[in-house]
Amino acid sequence: MPTGLASLNITYLIASLFQALSGVHISEANFSGHIFFFVEVIGVIGMVLSVVLVVLIIIVRIRLEQVEHEGFAMLAEHEQALRARHTEAAKNPQWEMVSSLASSPNESDWRRAILEADIMLANLLTERGYAGGSLGEQLKNANPLQFTTLDAAWEAHRMRNALAHLGDAFPINEHDVRATIDQYRRVFEEFEII
Repeated sequence: MPTGLASLNITYLIASLFQALSGVHISEANFSGHIFFFVEVIGVIGMVLSVVLVVLIIIVRIRLEQVEHEGFAMLAEHEQALRARHTEAAKNPQWEMVSSLASSPNESDWRRAILEADIMLANLLTERGYAGGSLGEQLKNANPLQFTTLDAAWEAHRMRNALAHLGDAFPINEHDVRATIDQYRRVFEEFEII
């Protein structure tokens, strides 16, 4: 009786294992034919599954790109709508008129721009509940911690008072107008009305 690996019948062991797992009896003589058939079936099934999986991967990839593109398009539309809303909210017709008058080459328009901006400031402070019978009183009663551009408001209002009280006797130049309108602009931006 031979000993070791030489006496081991591998074909018999594999056939017995196959029979135990599948319940199908395979003779040792026909074992290699069954193995080749089994391997061929597994190979065909594997190839079909591979093709199906590759097709599914391609379909999923295409759909992901479509969804990504749609998402970017929706995001762009949303951002554009937000910008449009912000632009609409930022437009203040009264401020547009003040800016237009301040950009005019006429000194009379400059004076009117400052007077109109001061009216806007008075209306703003009244709407926000600042106490006082006049704009000057409202500015005096304002809390600098809640009104960070208070100094700019005072400077602009002083210019308006000089124009209102001295009229044409008060000389005004383009630089003064730009500085005064800029002070009003800073106040209005703080209160987010422009």
